[in-house]
Parts: sequence; structure tokens; C-alpha cells
Amino acid sequence: MNLKKINLPEINFVGTRKITYIISLVLVIGSILTILFNKGFNLGIDFTGGIVLQVHFEKDVKIEQLRDVMNSLGYKNAVIQKYGTENDFLIKVQENFEKVQDTTGPVVVGFSTYPNPTKGEKNLTVKVKVYDEKSPVKNIFIRSDIFKEIKELTPSDIYDSREEVGVLNFSLDDFKKDSLVTLYAFGVDRTKNKGLEKEIKIFVCSKNADITKVQVVSDWQDTTYKASSKGVELSPTEKIISLLKERFIEENPRVDREEVVGAIMSKELQLKSLWVVLLGLVGILIYVWIRFTFRFGVASVIALFHDVVITLGFLTITGREMSVQIIAALLTLIGYSINDSIIVSDRIRENLKLMRKDNFSTIVNKSLNQVLSRTLITSLTTLFVVFMLFLFGGKVLNDFAFALLVGVIVGTYSSDFIVAPLVLDWEIKKPSKKRG
Repeated sequence: MNLKKINLPEINFVGTRKITYIISLVLVIGSILTILFNKGFNLGIDFTGGIVLQVHFEKDVKIEQLRDVMNSLGYKNAVIQKYGTENDFLIKVQENFEKVQDTTGPVVVGFSTYPNPTKGEKNLTVKVKVYDEKSPVKNIFIRSDIFKEIKELTPSDIYDSREEVGVLNFSLDDFKKDSLVTLYAFGVDRTKNKGLEKEIKIFVCSKNADITKVQVVSDWQDTTYKASSKGVELSPTEKIISLLKERFIEENPRVDREEVVGAIMSKELQLKSLWVVLLGLVGILIYVWIRFTFRFGVASVIALFHDVVITLGFLTITGREMSVQIIAALLTLIGYSINDSIIVSDRIRENLKLMRKDNFSTIVNKSLNQVLSRTLITSLTTLFVVFMLFLFGGKVLNDFAFALLVGVIVGTYSSDFIVAPLVLDWEIKKPSKKRG
């Protein structure tokens, strides 16, 4: 697609590179100092741990009323905002709370067996019910000396809940006739805690060579169990939901979304986010090295580092919250910025073949001016869209759009004033053996 060229004055990119180096250095150092003096980033729930609740009310509720509820629970810094429809709210609690310790695992509370020796079918069905007061049950297992490996029971539904029932069918061919067999049933909750094993004793009866029936020996068959929360501390999420339902009975609150990020998960997200950005930079270095030269690759990565650091500095100055959305914005920025750098690098490579009699400095300056019109049109179009997102995208997308606004401006600047000038200075100090 051909873009209409904007008539721009010739800019001496090469002659002004020392000034732009100083500007960039001041911005980068200023951003780093800002981050350090602010004691790091304003980490959001994704990286510190906390709670996110999306609550719907059937009648009108004011933010001030929800604020009173959160204050009564001690969450004075909770973020409460309208989300979606008029009566939908997003509640964010960024607290370094400790999760309720759960190390007990599920309890096996009942079982039943269904022998089926008729019609030559030597099968036994065992149904086991388990319960966990603190965490949803994830799996139910049975082990026995007659099995080569632990068998997992088929759950009654696809959802993890605090009470689960599992079913296991297996053949009686492996059982010794007229023998007492012990099965050990146990559950595992979502936090990977294993519960205590419970014995299921069965007696395999036979007549002549055929198994005729299975007799249950254990005396706790179909044990009933009443769940009790006595002695169990409610989690922060449960406390909030419970108080909302207590305070707003007529409004009938409904929790549509519930997210809890623990301390361990938040640390994993921090580490993974760092690795994602670093691997992205390394991947770009390798790509540009293969596509162009190692010098262009190094210069592009330096420019990307420049863009990311300055963007982070502006996010810190404005008190923006560092979240997974911001990481996504930074990765988008990296992709956008490297695209501009590749356009510039590609034009320089073409002109190296066409302008063999000119020196490298002239070629670089000419190339930058040739692509400047295209760069500005693309950047201004992108900025317009992102600015609309910033104004009308709502609170949830505001930080994401702000990061892109800063990033696109800085990225456009670095593609013209950082990448090519760095390659030029490298070429002056150590000329390449081959041009073009």
C-alpha cells in the first residue's frame, strides 16, 4: 500500500545525534532514578497478591456503601469502581495477607460397592465420597496390593467442590477367590494436600471356580457427614462476600468473578514477566542479526531497552499500577518499535547498494529522511487509536493505553534518532569489511 508522502524539511539526523544521545541518556537515567527513589514499581495485585471481585447487584448500590463495607473489614485502600453495567462493580484488594493454612487434605466420609457377577461380568463398582472444609477436592484415588498402580476415580462432575464423589470400576479377575481384600481410598485437594487413607475391606466369595459375590466387610459403609465450619477461619474473599450478602440483602449481590492471587503465584508472575521481556529482546537481537547485521541487532536492542525503561519511568511518575496488562503493553511496544527499526534498517541496506559512492554518514541521513514521512503517518494513526482507547476505554484499559501512548512516541523517536546513529558511530570507529 502506498502512503501519501508528507512534505517534510530535510532533517540532519546525523549532525544532531550527540544532542539526541544526551536527551535519551537524561530520560533513561531520570527514569531509573525515579523508579529507585519510589522504591520500585507500584505493583498491582498480579504481582503482590490480593483479591479481585466482580459483583452484580439487582438494585442500585453506591460506591460509598461498598467503601463502608471494605473499611469495616480493614481494607481501606481497596479499589472500587463501576464495571460494565450500572450495578456491576469491580473490587480490588491489594493486601499481603496469608492464606488460611490448609495442610489436612480431604476426609473420606462414605463409600458403597456394587458387585455385578451376573452374565459373566466379573466387575466391581466402588463409589467413594470425600469432603474438605477448606479447599475444593481435586482428585480421589484408590490403591491396593492387587493393583500395579494407584487408580483415580472418575468424578461425578467436571467442577471441583468441597464435597466430591468418585466412581471406579474394575474386574475381579485379579482377586484371589475366597480372599479378604483391602482397598485404601484417599482424596487430594486443589492445594495438593493428601488426606488420610480410609480402608475398604471386601471379601471375594466363590463357588467352584467362579466368583459368585463380593461381601463388604468394613462397618462404616455410607457414613453420613455434616460439614462444619467450626474452627475454620474464613478466607479474606469469604469474609468480603459474606458481609456483602449480609449488608445488601434486598440488593441480592451476586459474585460473577472471583480471583485470588497468592504470594507464591505473584512471585512466579514477576519472574515469568521478566523472562518474557528478556527472551523477547534476545529473540529480536537474533532476528535482526540474521536479517541485517549484528550491529543493527545490538543497536535495535539498545533502542528497545531505552523505550521500555523510559515508559516504565513515566508509569512510575504517574503512579500507574504495574500489572499483567502493562507487561502486555510493553511487549506490544517492543514489537511496534522493532518494526520501525526494521523499516529504517531495510532502507539503509537498500541505499548501501544504490549509493556506493557516498559515505555511510550520508547514506544513513538520506535513508532516515526517506522513511520519515511513512514513520510519522503510521505513528500518528496508531497514536490516534490509542488515544481514543485512553479516553474512552474505561478504567480497566486506561493504564494499558497510557503505556502504549508513551511507548509509541518514545519508540518512534528511538527508531530514527537512536538505532541508525548508533550503527553509524560503530561504523566510524570500526568500519565494516563489506557494505550492502
